[in-house]
Amino acid sequence: MIKTCILVAAGLIVLFAGTLGTGLAGENGKTQELSGALVDIRSAEQMINQRTALAEDVRQRLRQQVDELKAEIHLERRRSSVASFPQARQISRIDFNLRLMQQLLGYMDRLDSRIGYFRAAVLTLEFYRQQIRDDLLMLRTLNDADTASLMRQLDSDIEHFKKQVERPLVIASSSGLRPLDAIWSDVVQGK
Repeated sequence: MIKTCILVAAGLIVLFAGTLGTGLAGENGKTQELSGALVDIRSAEQMINQRTALAEDVRQRLRQQVDELKAEIHLERRRSSVASFPQARQISRIDFNLRLMQQLLGYMDRLDSRIGYFRAAVLTLEFYRQQIRDDLLMLRTLNDADTASLMRQLDSDIEHFKKQVERPLVIASSSGLRPLDAIWSDVVQGK
């Protein structure tokens, strides 16, 4: 009888230890998965930040070209005594510069949209980072956290962000461009 009790007690200890070890291995796997996700987030952020910096640099260069075109229009306007938009359209240099400015301003608008998207993506990744840190804290204190849903959403968003980063910054299109007369008005008013 005593032998049986000892064997049962030993069996329960082995069973309990095995269950505890499995639980710890499972939690360790979640910890590794979450730690890996933090690395993925950092990598995605670096990609997005590099693309944002490139977009901002391109936007700055476009702004500089627009400013140079404005200066050229002002010179030609004074030289030719142009006062109205219809007169300006008759001067080929001014007309050409207005059309070029129209395209550049359209590119700048599209770049602004992409830059806004990239900044929002970084904020989303920061939100995920905080969620993962909270889940890691829960794993340490409660030894339980459901991370599957978070990991699926994070993977999906990172994949989407990567696709957006790989897309061209600007795609040429004539839709949504500012009217030439509005650009002329801004040039004349010094905007």
